[in-house]
Amino acid sequence: MLDEIDKVILSYLVKNSRISSLEIRKEINNLGFTITDRAVRHRIVGLVKKKVVLGYSAILNPELTTNNKVNRTILLKFKYSKNSENLIKLLKEYVQESSFYIYASKLNGDFNWIYHFVFDSIEQYEIESINFLNRFGELISDFRTYESINLKLSPYSVYDNDLEGIERKTKVFQILNSLKRYDNLNDRLQRTVEYVVKYFNAYFARIRFVDKNKTNLILRFSAGKYTRIDGEFSKVSLHDSLQLGPAIRKKKPFVTNDLPHDPLTRHPDWVKKEKLLSFAAYPLLYKQEAVAVLAIFSRKKFSTIDFEMLGIFCDQLSKDLTGFFDAKEFLCN
Repeated sequence: MLDEIDKVILSYLVKNSRISSLEIRKEINNLGFTITDRAVRHRIVGLVKKKVVLGYSAILNPELTTNNKVNRTILLKFKYSKNSENLIKLLKEYVQESSFYIYASKLNGDFNWIYHFVFDSIEQYEIESINFLNRFGELISDFRTYESINLKLSPYSVYDNDLEGIERKTKVFQILNSLKRYDNLNDRLQRTVEYVVKYFNAYFARIRFVDKNKTNLILRFSAGKYTRIDGEFSKVSLHDSLQLGPAIRKKKPFVTNDLPHDPLTRHPDWVKKEKLLSFAAYPLLYKQEAVAVLAIFSRKKFSTIDFEMLGIFCDQLSKDLTGFFDAKEFLCN
């Protein structure tokens, strides 16, 4: 089994197989791990003996390095409409820009498209599937997914995102630990949305709570471009909201990287005016029920790691709310 330090070493070897153990040691120490040059060299020798590293070009053995990855092959069948040509063009661009899609091809026959991707976790797979279906649902009449096993991978695809993921998670947990100094939940939640805006370089972020009658979402915390919580949209209908509502009802995140063209966008003119591209709504849970939702808007596209980091923030928020609700100190009118 490979631990986190092994994965970091492999990440640097893949980028530059001539990197010295001293340079690797410095980078690992910067991530919060303690290791010596000698230990780095020992681990590299061990990785070679285990045939994880097959050569000095740092070609990784897929049988040893992808068993914990989520490998999926997807078959798509299209339904054609006036907008199909444009959607197919967007689909091609989307696949070409996404690093986790390692293979894609058009087909002749019963299906129109096949692609294969590799993710680090089932959570990443689920989030990206939601994003994909939200964006291209109008084009797809049949979506089939199969678990698959790779016999050959390009060297850079296996650990390309591992190092970034480790660095990002380290930063997120540093932020979450810093929030513990706020004993008052209102202060902690307000600071959280402020950190979310700063960390993700977002346009603005908000937290809304479900009211007692479970009919409306009440705006309680906001940061970024818009900080007021008593304006026109201080209260929105839970059932009329096409993006926040599903996140609450399904208890699953709603994400999109194409907000201006998303069919569920209620105010597309405002979105275009503000130059917004991405949106995410994550439910906050208390005893397995969605009691609030964190929404974030951005002028840049979110990566899959961004969505995963948002999930970490929201998991912590749910834990904070659980402690507060159990103390019966919080009511949303």
